[in-house]
Amino acid sequence: IYGKGEHAGEKLIILEPYKIPNRGPYPFNKPRQNIVRFTPTQIEGIKAGMQPGLTLIVGPPGTGKTDVAVQIISNIYHNYPDQRTLIVTHSNQALNQLFEKIMALDVDERHLLRLGHGEEELETDKDFSRYGRVNYILKKRLELLEQVEYLQKSLHVQGDLSYTCETAAHFYMYNILSRWEEYLSKINQSNNNLDILINLFPFKEFFSNLNHNLFDNKQTFENNLEIAQGCYRYIQQIFTQLEEFRSFELMRNGSDRAKYLLVREAKIIAMTCTHAALKRHDLVECGFKYDNILMEEAAQILEIETFIPLLLQTSDQQGRNRLKRCIMIGDHHQLPPVIKNMAFQKYSNMEQALFTRLVRLGVPTIDLDAQGRARASLCSLYNWRYKNLGNLEHVLQQKEFKTTNAGFVYDYQLINVENFNDIGESEPIPYFYQVNYFYNR
Repeated sequence: IYGKGEHAGEKLIILEPYKIPNRGPYPFNKPRQNIVRFTPTQIEGIKAGMQPGLTLIVGPPGTGKTDVAVQIISNIYHNYPDQRTLIVTHSNQALNQLFEKIMALDVDERHLLRLGHGEEELETDKDFSRYGRVNYILKKRLELLEQVEYLQKSLHVQGDLSYTCETAAHFYMYNILSRWEEYLSKINQSNNNLDILINLFPFKEFFSNLNHNLFDNKQTFENNLEIAQGCYRYIQQIFTQLEEFRSFELMRNGSDRAKYLLVREAKIIAMTCTHAALKRHDLVECGFKYDNILMEEAAQILEIETFIPLLLQTSDQQGRNRLKRCIMIGDHHQLPPVIKNMAFQKYSNMEQALFTRLVRLGVPTIDLDAQGRARASLCSLYNWRYKNLGNLEHVLQQKEFKTTNAGFVYDYQLINVENFNDIGESEPIPYFYQVNYFYNR
């Protein structure tokens, strides 16, 4: 717009906060929000991860690497709904932690898929494997068709219109959309008359099962109009999902449905780098495609294991790759990849991850700088390895971070293990254990 007064003739850009549209009148329609309060550096990492190209995020212990990764995935999912994101980690445990946090956000579970044997260890009763998701979609299809039948009865429309996804689509086109457009036309001609908005709403009987009144006479016309639009969005979402499930209705065996789910329906696909290596041929053969890839624990993944997930899809006919974003999150100061063959380890330098190589080559990184896991005295043991690593407020203020551990005189100390039956301390093989002070409070 053009400014006025001192800024007359100048072009001005007005910024307004984004308001999530009303999704429906039921409590479960409210969007689930992330309760994590991000630090400025974490916000910088999230913004960088949404930009096209390569993003490297270095996260010391306890700085919220997983929370940053989850928010990047959620933002991409909502801002680019047609794009597909592949999540790759080194271990099943890290992948499940990441996946469980994604499930807690405002991401539709029909778009989630977890590949590999570690799926059984997810702390949920739901099955996110390929066949588990197919069964969920088929069950969800029947539930949606029941809602279509109830909507048909509420509008007093005759005929068997809730039998398949195809008949439901015709019902929406000729009975739902036409009523809604007629309703909007009458509202626009009513000069913001609230009584007309409330009394002429065509789907009032469908929402009669609410525990409260659908509209509020004490609210403004705009607020009640937003309620009406939210109700229509709820109905529209029913038919949108049925249209997506239409292909599953046409396919007659579980194998084709599982393949279609992997190739088209799922928007967020998670697997370990080992599973990607084992199933690469099958994934490429079935036409698996993705637009973004996020690697957690990137500093523990071998270089070859890093490249394999990048080769799970083929280029198009013009030779262009579909990949738009590559986000690598890790900590190159912690354990490197495990190489058991001493020759490869000593002479080939295979224990250096691609993430570590890129950091050492000077590729720009975003370094998370506030930890909230260890007490400040323990953090001081290793914060010299990182750029400006500090502590979050709760680490300095909460009581449990100030008191010592039970049985210890100091915050941290070495323990002498005396010989017992001529057996004393033993030294495990390299990489058998991790340095525990990173994770102890």
